[in-house]
Amino acid sequence: MADHEDVFAGKFPNGFSIRDEANALVALAFRNGPLEDLHAGKHTELLDDPSLSRITDAEMKVLMINACEKVEQLLRLKQDNPAEYDRTVKSASFLYCRSWNR
Repeated sequence: MADHEDVFAGKFPNGFSIRDEANALVALAFRNGPLEDLHAGKHTELLDDPSLSRITDAEMKVLMINACEKVEQLLRLKQDNPAEYDRTVKSASFLYCRSWNR
């Protein structure tokens, strides 16, 4: 099996940056969590009114707890298995963040 560095070498112009890592962490910890369930609902014109809340306190709590737990898992992986962490964040960056600002 090819070394993961070889696989990702051409995927990140100018190298894999701290911003690329940050994007991947946000995708893994926040975007790809319970937020997807909230986002999957139907649009209503009420959402266009910035004076109205779009998320409940309970929903926010679920989002934040999930994100913190996922970041903890990722930081433990970085500490315990740096090579697997590297593969994980580069894979996430490539899969989910290619159109994000780098």
